[in-house]
Amino acid sequence: MVPPELDEGLPLERIKDFSLEELLGMAIKAEIGARQFYESLAERVEIGELKEKVSWLAGEEKKHEELLRKIYADFFPGKEMVFPKEHIGPELQPVARKLDKVEDVIDLIRWAMKAEEIAAKFYAELENMVEDERKKRLMRYLSDMEWGHYYNLKAEYELLLDWAMYDQMMHVGP
Repeated sequence: MVPPELDEGLPLERIKDFSLEELLGMAIKAEIGARQFYESLAERVEIGELKEKVSWLAGEEKKHEELLRKIYADFFPGKEMVFPKEHIGPELQPVARKLDKVEDVIDLIRWAMKAEEIAAKFYAELENMVEDERKKRLMRYLSDMEWGHYYNLKAEYELLLDWAMYDQMMHVGP
């Protein structure tokens, strides 16, 4: 079952159906959604270490949004940004529900991992669509960062699957 915090969107293969301008608009909208998702998740998570990691991810998504806005302005100077209603891959939405159990958090982390994986592949595809070497490097950077987010979440996810071990690790201090 797809949680209300996730809109699955179009498959990655549909990327070629859209212009670069539309794709950049989708990417910016996705970064905004991801930031809002992580901020709202951080508000609802009571596990200190996880709260810190999720808050850090929110800050990273904000940086990506700012970078993409600069790229958009560079590609389309003076043009007002348009956010297409469609989007490629999962789009995260803010978490509004109460998270009562560890399983609720595990479910959301799993979907966030899926969204980060698709985002990484999305930016890799965009890298192939831009011609300027500097912009190619930026897209590669964004793809690599999204993979980093995926692996950060994966580590937390695997620990959460064994809640007793996670709980024990959080009480081991320096």
